[in-house]
Amino acid sequence: MFKPPLLEVESWKGDWGLPSIDYKCLEVLAFARFTNAPININHSNNPFKSVTGHLPVVSYNKRLLMDRDGLIDCLDKLNLSPDCGLTNLQLAEEHAAISMIDAQLEPALLFSWWMDESNCLNFTKPLYRNALKFPFNWYYPNVYEKEAKHKIYTLYNHLESDNDIMTEIYAEAIKCMNSLEGRLGNNFYFFGSHPTLLDAVAYSYLGPLLKAPINGNKLQAHLKTCKNLCIWIDRITREYFKIDWQAHKCNEKKILEESRQQMNVVPWYKKEETKNILIGLVTMVTMVIYSFKIGLISVSDTSDEEDED
Repeated sequence: MFKPPLLEVESWKGDWGLPSIDYKCLEVLAFARFTNAPININHSNNPFKSVTGHLPVVSYNKRLLMDRDGLIDCLDKLNLSPDCGLTNLQLAEEHAAISMIDAQLEPALLFSWWMDESNCLNFTKPLYRNALKFPFNWYYPNVYEKEAKHKIYTLYNHLESDNDIMTEIYAEAIKCMNSLEGRLGNNFYFFGSHPTLLDAVAYSYLGPLLKAPINGNKLQAHLKTCKNLCIWIDRITREYFKIDWQAHKCNEKKILEESRQQMNVVPWYKKEETKNILIGLVTMVTMVIYSFKIGLISVSDTSDEEDED
């Protein structure tokens, strides 16, 4: 029986219920799942296999697909386009929305992860170092940080300070989120009952922005107020990446149970038996001291009598 060639993907591992921690990998995986493309995913966490030093590495029939356009063209030739059924007007709207997302959400994600000093040191670098093997875990995170900073400074070279850059990037990203929130409304997906290319691109940026465990991030806090987008992200994760979603839920439940068990463990000094013993000892010592004080107990000194004899 003839089997079509598989779409081969080298990807970063998943976490937080998402199938990958990397937004570019997430986009490819969403394309594949939305179209039911035949795919073989290897969470290698090894960018050394890539000519660019980045994942994903995507190939079909031993031919490398170097970018989004190459992947879309490949899916079109396989009659697996996620935009099947869209009108020309809808396709034009989708193209404009994707351009807006790339321009406004990618800098926001890069800044949040790599240029926010606290996030970079306490979250992003440890995340990639944990995924990578030695000695790559000390090389690639520093490279990614430098590349992210170079891209941001190139795009926003008209601004003087990092704080000014952050203010403009975050303002643009929030406008983009609000626009997507309004466009989605109460619909299941942006163009109706099935996900399209726009859903895949938006999910690849918004998924990590929402789910990554970073504290005090302004963009994440705003995204959590966009209820339509939050429901939409959870819907895609639950329906198209069910295994990752279930594994995350099980892990959350396990952590919660362990936390409850720790809360229920009573320290030795708080146990009722220990309290009773301590109370008894204190009472006994108090009674002995009181007895000495009123003369019920006395200690006789016999040394003088022995000397007289």
